[in-house]
Amino acid sequence: MCLFTASHEPSGVGRHMLALAEGLREHYDITLGCIRHSQGAQLLARAAALGVETLPLDGCGRRTDPEIERLRSWLRASQMDVFHVHAGVGWEGHTCIYAAREAGVSVIVRTEHLADMIRKPPERASHRHAISAVDGLICVSLGVARSMRRAGVPLAKITVVRNGVPPAPEHPEMIPMLRELHLPAGARLVLTVARFTGQKGHRFLLQAIPTILAACPTAQFLWVGEGPLKEVLKHEVRKCGLESAVRFLGQRDDVPALLAASDLVVLPSLFEGLPLVILEAMAAGRPVVATRTSGTDEAVFDGETGRLVQPRNAQALAAGVVEALSSPELATRWGAAGCERWRREFTAARMVRQTAAIYENMLLRQVSVPISSVTAGDTTILRSSGTRPSSLAERIGYADSHRFRRDRLHRESTSRRSPRV
Repeated sequence: MCLFTASHEPSGVGRHMLALAEGLREHYDITLGCIRHSQGAQLLARAAALGVETLPLDGCGRRTDPEIERLRSWLRASQMDVFHVHAGVGWEGHTCIYAAREAGVSVIVRTEHLADMIRKPPERASHRHAISAVDGLICVSLGVARSMRRAGVPLAKITVVRNGVPPAPEHPEMIPMLRELHLPAGARLVLTVARFTGQKGHRFLLQAIPTILAACPTAQFLWVGEGPLKEVLKHEVRKCGLESAVRFLGQRDDVPALLAASDLVVLPSLFEGLPLVILEAMAAGRPVVATRTSGTDEAVFDGETGRLVQPRNAQALAAGVVEALSSPELATRWGAAGCERWRREFTAARMVRQTAAIYENMLLRQVSVPISSVTAGDTTILRSSGTRPSSLAERIGYADSHRFRRDRLHRESTSRRSPRV
């Protein structure tokens, strides 16, 4: 099977794909493919380090791009059973879906990692056309699924598989990182891990920082990430005279150590799908202050595992951060409750199991998709419902599939908050 993204900046999407690849490779032959740009190159390198086969592509993913033809030829030659495309935003990854369909891939799945953001009619039509060519649409949160229903995606195509993350390292090495930062004695560390884009809402956290410092003068704000607004935000920090309180740490490989050392994790996003950093904070037992956005509100229970505030509200954000920093006992309770919630509902192992079951069930069904939904003027059926099960489906066997469905129904019937679209 092939996990693929056409995203040019696959940060969270890439981490999600790596977690899937690492879990799935124990049972299946996995290839991870993406566009070979800056973050794409890093994703390919990390996949290779896991022992996963990689498929690097150049170009921009347009229909006439020679690399799309290379993808189509590779999929056909590889006799791929499953092609799973991951979309950071709704307008990504359409042409690779058509390439997979034309190559005769048995099952094509798409994951939407963000709530529906499409507003232009041509983009809406393109998205609907692409969705008609996939066998199933996975949404990373109930909020994303609801947005797809509002956008007209058929309910029968949608499955919710919430994001999951691996366990936090038990004893991350913090000393080198702490030495590098030269933090003042008694500093309270407030960590934000997010790309510097408008979506992530850094400017509202920046507006909240003076109020936070007035109540908690030892607070130090650690901002991890890269992005187009980084220099703009650096200028604003200097303009506000906050250089001593706000640290721009760039892209880091030691986020687990930063999480372990932090007193609080803050994510002031304007919109989300289900942010991985929130789940990573929960896995590490860190309290969270975040905005009430799609997905985040399914992971963080306000007043139980952290504090949720409305987006774009710097005053409420400041109050939430001050509340957590001023009451270590409360913050500790939030962190412990968040860790328990991660253990029950947001592990990478659970995400991998549910995703694999979707592949298996679709391969066993062998649902037909008319090629006319992909290329105009040809009504040939790419495969019939009577087609012999693929080699992967044969390896899986009906017993495992029925066992998973039975176990899933049991889990959903006993779950306190099972997803409903």
